[in-house]
Amino acid sequence: MVRIGLLGGVRVTSDDGEPVDIGSAKSQAVLAALALSPGTSVTVSRLVELVWADEPPQTAHKALQWHIAQLRKGLGSEAIVRVGAAYRLDVAADAVDVARFQRHFRDGDFSAALAEWGGTPLAGLDAPGLAAAVAGLTEQWLNAVEADLERRVGNDPRGVIGSLAELAERYPLRENVWALLMTALYRVDRQADALAAFRQARHHLVTELGVEPGPALRELESRILDQDTRLRERAAHEGYVPRRVGPLFGRDEDLQAIADALARSAVVTLVGPGGIGKTQLALAAAADHGQLIELAEITSPADVPRAVADALGVAQRQGRTLTQSIVAAFRSRSALLVVDNCEHVIDGAAELIRAVVSGCPQVHVLATSRERLSLAAEQVLAVGPLDLHAGAELFNARATAADRTYDAAAHRDHVTEICRQLDGIPLAIELAAARTISHQPADLVARLNDRLRATGSRRTGAARHRTLRAAIQWSYDLLTPAEQTLFQQLSVFSAPFDLSAAEAVADGADGLISALVERSVITVDNGPFGRRFRLLEPMRQFAAEHLRDRDVIAERHARWCVSEVTHIHRLLTGPDEIEGVARLAELWPNLRAAVTWTRDVGLADALVRPIVTELPLRGRQEIGVWAEHILAMTSDADVRAFWLVWVAERYTQNANPAGYREVAEHYGTDRPLSRYADAYACGDGEALWQCLPDAVAGLHSDDLAAFLEMTSAGILLGTGRFEQVDKSVTVLADRYRVHGPPTLLHWALQTLGYRASFQGRAEDADRYFDEASRVSLPAGTLSANKSTEARSAFRRGERQRAFQLLRSHIDELIDTDNVVAASIVCIEFVTMMAKIDRITEAAHMLRYLKAVNEFGALAARTLVAEAATRIAEHSADTTPAVDDRAALAYMRDVLVELE
Repeated sequence: MVRIGLLGGVRVTSDDGEPVDIGSAKSQAVLAALALSPGTSVTVSRLVELVWADEPPQTAHKALQWHIAQLRKGLGSEAIVRVGAAYRLDVAADAVDVARFQRHFRDGDFSAALAEWGGTPLAGLDAPGLAAAVAGLTEQWLNAVEADLERRVGNDPRGVIGSLAELAERYPLRENVWALLMTALYRVDRQADALAAFRQARHHLVTELGVEPGPALRELESRILDQDTRLRERAAHEGYVPRRVGPLFGRDEDLQAIADALARSAVVTLVGPGGIGKTQLALAAAADHGQLIELAEITSPADVPRAVADALGVAQRQGRTLTQSIVAAFRSRSALLVVDNCEHVIDGAAELIRAVVSGCPQVHVLATSRERLSLAAEQVLAVGPLDLHAGAELFNARATAADRTYDAAAHRDHVTEICRQLDGIPLAIELAAARTISHQPADLVARLNDRLRATGSRRTGAARHRTLRAAIQWSYDLLTPAEQTLFQQLSVFSAPFDLSAAEAVADGADGLISALVERSVITVDNGPFGRRFRLLEPMRQFAAEHLRDRDVIAERHARWCVSEVTHIHRLLTGPDEIEGVARLAELWPNLRAAVTWTRDVGLADALVRPIVTELPLRGRQEIGVWAEHILAMTSDADVRAFWLVWVAERYTQNANPAGYREVAEHYGTDRPLSRYADAYACGDGEALWQCLPDAVAGLHSDDLAAFLEMTSAGILLGTGRFEQVDKSVTVLADRYRVHGPPTLLHWALQTLGYRASFQGRAEDADRYFDEASRVSLPAGTLSANKSTEARSAFRRGERQRAFQLLRSHIDELIDTDNVVAASIVCIEFVTMMAKIDRITEAAHMLRYLKAVNEFGALAARTLVAEAATRIAEHSADTTPAVDDRAALAYMRDVLVELE
């Protein structure tokens, strides 16, 4: 078996240690790209990207084949195997030094990892495409070095100072290294040098980044100034060195238990009361490898699939439930899902997780809950309280952060008593520590003796589930009546909110909210739009239980949401659309809560109507769900007609006309907008043309009227009404150029481009498409840009780039379930396939294009006429007709093969 080295340079040796010739630098880069993932298939397109970065030659695929052949001469003909449109290095992982290094690193055996390290990865090799991998390996090496030095600081601080000083010189922005150096210096009685090291660290951070040292490093400086005796007694990693998710106190055994459990079971559930630290422990265990799914914002078990789908970016597929769609998306993927806060939707969470692990063999789930999920595959780990020693460390760390004059040594006995009475629950300890700014620990002990009591139970009724309630109750009792009322009323917010929101919903927010922040009842962060407040979920739930006049506060919250969406509507319909989309994303959880709560059709209408266009523009299909919710609340024919339009949009987008017909049969009315919705849903351009004027007139909104004209234009093009489309859309394009929004300008230009294309005016079409491509669009906007870019690339002879762009567009359409746009992609696909003599594939998709809708039929007669003639000369497609979704899947498979 050959042995492959990437650390310190790319090299290969035989079984007897003799060097193996692996060819030129480019061949070495190909080997490195494969050896970074031994045993894993790497697609041809990905290999080209890794080896040549952004400047691959036109013959990159052939060049890659040549380099693979050269490598096989040295490694053996079976060492690199072709797997479809990919290659795999077929050697044992331990044959590669990087794989051995990473295995030891994952296992936490840092000494063994460092023993494998042979130097800079790929040293001497010019491979820009592999720079990210090199940076990642270097970061892992630095983490291993720091972990090893951290251990040595505890055992031999004097012997490690030289290594730490050298590392700090080489990497002056790594605060962890400075913290270790400061700790080592202090422990060998070099306090002045330790403080000088802090000043050096601060100088580098301020000079090079313009930022002050982080809280952990500042805290360490404070402890050195205060002559903290514990710095001499503890290793640096116990609370003084910054961690990715913050320092964990007393949890090393728990982290190891989680790692062992995940190795044995597909589902691991961390159980324990709220505030015990389950979330922080799960995030630390998952490190950078997990995907977080937060269930705190939802209220019903039935909403679990939607929350999971949203978090993972999975769209519901036709004929499948959301759960089935999630399983399909992850069936062949490897992932660790961290599902947080399952307790209040336990049945829904259990059902979803059972389906995922049953259908996805490479997916593991790490869940947090206040009780087990009761799954057959579940490994349950009870997260217990901190012991007194760890609890005291946590208390002192938080107390010092709240008050720099806090003297931990002076309060040792009282702090131990506080931690004992609070049962070692981290959140309860942190709440108590936050009070040291106004209470001495001795005072807190007296208050705990009086106030800590069990005041109820969670669903299980177990004593440990009542403990946090008692701790929060105690903190709650310390608030004034006015502060308690504000705390209760703020529980209506299910996501971050600003001060104006608090003032709109709660009584006395302006004067009292700072008091709640100081008492750690709510948290505050600086977001992209200013300061945002948030109630941690256990606190929010407790406050909600005490909330009086719930419906009054919920209505205030809903009406605040109305004011927000009204403002966002102005942004969405003007030049500041990008900001509007970002603000709507921040508001969405609160908006969802308001829409779900209200039973007032007028209020529901006011909440959703201002942002309805986000359904077609950004694919927010939940708006279509809300539209059906509003339909069920009203018998008003005009209101029903309006919302049927957006139900039609939802089902048209995901190619489910039967779903629309079912709703329309139940709620349909004889109104112009209802007739418009029917015509739109079935793609009947003639009917749409007949009812459009009356439908537009009935909207009583200039913005929505223009929007309806814009979105109807594509269907009308299919009927050949070029003059009418040209007249209306040109006016709209001029309007949007001046007043925005950018997305509708982009759509108008794309429509005019297709209109010109249908008329054979290629130069005009290119001009419109080029202008459309230069419009800056908000994140998530549905656009045909990539298809037009693919056409341009193909015409320039950049065939591989064209295939990649077209495949990328297909991926976006599948992921967002916007499958109705398949006909746009098909136009380019048929043209490309005919040009490269893939006649069978071109013929199959030409048949789809002719039958899919009037737009597609017109495109088949005009835009792909040349290809159609060539196809007719060579092939007659007799395969069964396909729908939009199947067409996209077919085109994607062909393009993957060609890349």
